[in-house]
Amino acid sequence: MFTPRHIKESKMLLKGVTKFIHYKRDILSEEKLGEIKEKQTAFRDLIKTGEKEDIREQAKELQKVCERSLPMPSHPGLRENVEVFFVAIVIALGIRSYFLQPFKIPTGSMQPTLNGIIAYGFDENKGSVAVADEGTAEEAVAGPKPEWGDVEPNIIKKGWELFWNGRNYVDLVAEEDFVVTNLYQKNPFKFFSFTYVERRTPEGGEMKPLKIWAPLDKAMEYPESGGLGLGQGLGLRRDQVIGLVRNAQANNRAAPRVRPPEQLVRSGTVLARGHVDTGDQVLVNKFSYHFRPPKRGEVFVFTTQEITMITNQSPNRQSQHYIKRLCAVPGDAFEIREPELFINGQRATEPGMVRVMNREGCYAGTGYRRYPQQRRFNEGALAEKEYLALGDNSAHSWDSRAWGPVPEKNLVGPALFVYWPFGQHWGLIE
Repeated sequence: MFTPRHIKESKMLLKGVTKFIHYKRDILSEEKLGEIKEKQTAFRDLIKTGEKEDIREQAKELQKVCERSLPMPSHPGLRENVEVFFVAIVIALGIRSYFLQPFKIPTGSMQPTLNGIIAYGFDENKGSVAVADEGTAEEAVAGPKPEWGDVEPNIIKKGWELFWNGRNYVDLVAEEDFVVTNLYQKNPFKFFSFTYVERRTPEGGEMKPLKIWAPLDKAMEYPESGGLGLGQGLGLRRDQVIGLVRNAQANNRAAPRVRPPEQLVRSGTVLARGHVDTGDQVLVNKFSYHFRPPKRGEVFVFTTQEITMITNQSPNRQSQHYIKRLCAVPGDAFEIREPELFINGQRATEPGMVRVMNREGCYAGTGYRRYPQQRRFNEGALAEKEYLALGDNSAHSWDSRAWGPVPEKNLVGPALFVYWPFGQHWGLIE
């Protein structure tokens, strides 16, 4: 209690120097380490007999010796920026893990509320290809190059379309003869999808793969079916294209790969032409379901783990994230009477579901058209911790009507905001 303040501070400094030596011993030279210990010993002796001002002066000197003993970092400005960058990454990962997570919508099951990837192909006057037969091929003649309307978009228009609408133009024409050997898709960062055309020379030499900024299914499909016509450009029949794409998706939906019949493609052949609009990219609120129950009528994201019909269809596929509208909650009895949905004996009243049932704008009502399995669960009652997930694009949505309710443990969160592209659905999701 009666020890002078400057003595207390001096003893604290001695403890701090001891800790400094222990922490930095691996990077201190023997010379610097000896100098620090010598100053520390002299300062300890000074505390016992020295004057107040002398002790404070020597304390400053001891601090300076410790500071000077460490090697100066190279490129301190760069080092500081890198540290800030890594801190920002840690913060962003924390937000993604616990609060907001971005997702890209690949399919059209929620259109027109939310867009999936949409392709618009141009097929007039497409060139033909010859199918290789044991190393020989028939002659093929390429047709004239079609335009997008009267004038092909210039680089400024293409840049603006990419920024505002997420639209990418594709115009792939063979510049030399080659044989197609393989087709596969890559998804860098899980937000971009590219199709690669592996090929070789007619003599068997290696060639650099061709790259198309579009998913494999959109690149392969005929233009009339919503694709860029790569399958048509390779001389494949529509049923061959459909079979190859479905087989690829069933075996590896994340990065499809197919091996078509080897084709000889002549120089000048139009392989793929058109444009592709990216799917809406949304932020999902992963936080709110910890504090409130899911609400009937909201758009939500969930995983597909342990949803038997999905996992059985593709045993090698990992759990995926799906986005649908939450149309019924635990304890609800539901029934689909095309084009309407009834909850607990009453016509659904939530705004998003009403738009679909009333066939407002491009909505087609709640019903069945494409998938034969859609009628499996068209009515029933939800048990505890079960939710009904339906797509707004009812005729083209593979949802709870086919594979049943979503378990509560699969819920990720409500879809909150479309952050890109800006042109159509940007803003809060309803």
